[in-house]
Amino acid sequence: MDELMIVKARKGNKDAFSQIIFEVKDEAYLLAFCYLHNSDDSMDAVCNGIEKAFIHIKKLKNPKYFKTWFLRIVINECNLILREKRRVVQVADDILFSNAKDTSRELYEKVDLERVLNDLPVSERTLIYMKYYLGYTLEEIAEIVQLPEGTVKSKIYNNLKKMRSKLEVREV
Repeated sequence: MDELMIVKARKGNKDAFSQIIFEVKDEAYLLAFCYLHNSDDSMDAVCNGIEKAFIHIKKLKNPKYFKTWFLRIVINECNLILREKRRVVQVADDILFSNAKDTSRELYEKVDLERVLNDLPVSERTLIYMKYYLGYTLEEIAEIVQLPEGTVKSKIYNNLKKMRSKLEVREV
């Protein structure tokens, strides 16, 4: 990410702001979708995050942390949406049937995995999504969610262990 563009955006340059948002918008949407499991809500979270980032970009202390700062805003927007709706997140049909080549066993395994993931608290489920679905490193995840790296690592490991035991029970 170009720090010069971020500096320009902090000074009020709308084109520079648009360019840096364009670079992170896809990651922000994927992260929001991991939280919300709904494309419309995810888009709302990202749009609200962009608006808040534009309003508060002057508060960004270090331009090299723009991406982390922005993703944190999107996560906060996701939490607001979840609080407002107070709803149970269900497995989306497009995830279930996204790959027509799946055999019925693979489809059941995918459904089981999604069900076990959805049993986890949102904050802990997101750590797993960020690591294994979005490809973030432990260090990046720790930065974004504002937790020590060791805590992130242990939460991911402990939740994977829980998930594994639940999935093994179902196979019997």
